[in-house]
Amino acid sequence: MIRRFTISDLHPLLDIEHQAFPKSPYDWTTFLNLQWIYPQSFLVYVEREITEREEKLWGYVVFSLDGHIISLAVHPEKRRNGIGRRLLRSVTHYPHIKKIWAEVRVSNQGAQTFYHRMGFETIGRLPNYYGDEDALIIQRFLPFDDLH
Repeated sequence: MIRRFTISDLHPLLDIEHQAFPKSPYDWTTFLNLQWIYPQSFLVYVEREITEREEKLWGYVVFSLDGHIISLAVHPEKRRNGIGRRLLRSVTHYPHIKKIWAEVRVSNQGAQTFYHRMGFETIGRLPNYYGDEDALIIQRFLPFDDLH
């Protein structure tokens, strides 16, 4: 299930963040600021096991309402299970978004492969975007009808 981020999601989200982005993870203050700035477009993917009462957070996406993906991550245990695709698809349900774009580390081959499989194209490069590494700019125009 995909729902909006709440403060109670912060600790499991930080765990995913540190595993997904070990070179430059966001800290808790960054996530609280993102929640303040993007309350409607800070989404988490959670599952509830039949035997458990609590939800388990497996991924998240934060994006601006003009389509800029600020961050998207899935817990390493659950990658390649469609969670990233579902989170990305949820971005397309927001009105007025005509394209979606993001920055990806040049060394992050996993993210590049994921986005290219989703139909994104590399349209540019930002030198030293991450301080010590360049970023690729990737984008895809809507519709996303083929992202089922």
